[in-house]
Amino acid sequence: MWSIEPSYTLQYLVYIILGVAIVYVIVGRVVSEESYQSIYDALKWVFLAEVVIAILEVFTPFRLPTSPFSEYASLFDRKATDFELFEADTVAYFKNMPTAFHGNPNNLAVVMATILPFFLFYPRLLVKILGTSLVLMIIIMAGSRGAFIGAVFGIVLYWALTDFRRILVLAVFGILASFLLVASIDKLKRSDNMRVVEFAYTADVLMDYASNDSKKDDNSVSIRQGLIKNGLDALYASGGLGVGGGGNQAVQESKGGNGAEGEISAMHNFWIEILVESGVGFFLCFVAWYLTMCFKLFFIYITTTSDFFKYQAGALLVSFAIFSVACISASSVIYHLPMWIMFGMALALINLWYNPYPMAWFVENESLPHKNTMEIT
Repeated sequence: MWSIEPSYTLQYLVYIILGVAIVYVIVGRVVSEESYQSIYDALKWVFLAEVVIAILEVFTPFRLPTSPFSEYASLFDRKATDFELFEADTVAYFKNMPTAFHGNPNNLAVVMATILPFFLFYPRLLVKILGTSLVLMIIIMAGSRGAFIGAVFGIVLYWALTDFRRILVLAVFGILASFLLVASIDKLKRSDNMRVVEFAYTADVLMDYASNDSKKDDNSVSIRQGLIKNGLDALYASGGLGVGGGGNQAVQESKGGNGAEGEISAMHNFWIEILVESGVGFFLCFVAWYLTMCFKLFFIYITTTSDFFKYQAGALLVSFAIFSVACISASSVIYHLPMWIMFGMALALINLWYNPYPMAWFVENESLPHKNTMEIT
């Protein structure tokens, strides 16, 4: 009602309505472990296909036509990359940067980081190692530091959930690795490989991002800082009510945009985007809901004796944790289909756990077993 740009808000409402509809379709179709598994199996093959396509884009000239690095991108109303504007090493860097179904390397990296736990928790060792290795490689080749940090966080959390003793081993290994990294960081920063240089500067980027002290006016960190500052200033001016869904774009446009050509208006930080657009009240409610989902998945994971619930709850819990970090890499995830699928699958699993016979209300039968005792609120 108080949106500063109603046309953008209507557009965002369409995204949200479609996303919530997807969640409800998933939740509504899950009436048993078998129906949940059938949806999971269908999604599994889609995401595996995306992994294969991303690997092909990394190692071969193959490109989906929706990729900005494809010569056919303009046919799909996308701005094709003009490689003649770049030097040879930069062209080579872009040539093997995967985008797969999402047409954007950062969005792909967020998806890969989110599905990583389903490989980590997979019982077969070969699939676990191969899948994890491929996903991490795709994230690195996509050049997304945020998704990579999220993936590392997810791996540590996975180790903590499956065998806490590994954390002690990890701590020792981490200390040794840190000493080696510090000793070689300057050499890595001078590497001829752009991806090595990019990740070697990760610590510097995080410090700049946190300290609001970026050295260049047109680099990724300074652009993101400018977007956040503009958004928070608008939030303050709104008295904490927010500027309305999509209103951040209007805020950034009113400031002349960000970046060298002023073309960047998306927030590039999902949590700040929710805060600025929806206001302080909804932001706190959303964070509380997100944490509640994580707690319920954790409760299922530590109490269940079912392999089905153990695998799904553990993987979804770590996915939620990874996504909370990795989503910052994308320009926005309000229209990010995998996020809504993740929400739907988590809600469906939680509902199935608390009510293992969701259709039993059709039948008056008090003898039906109820294996779960934790009351849902």
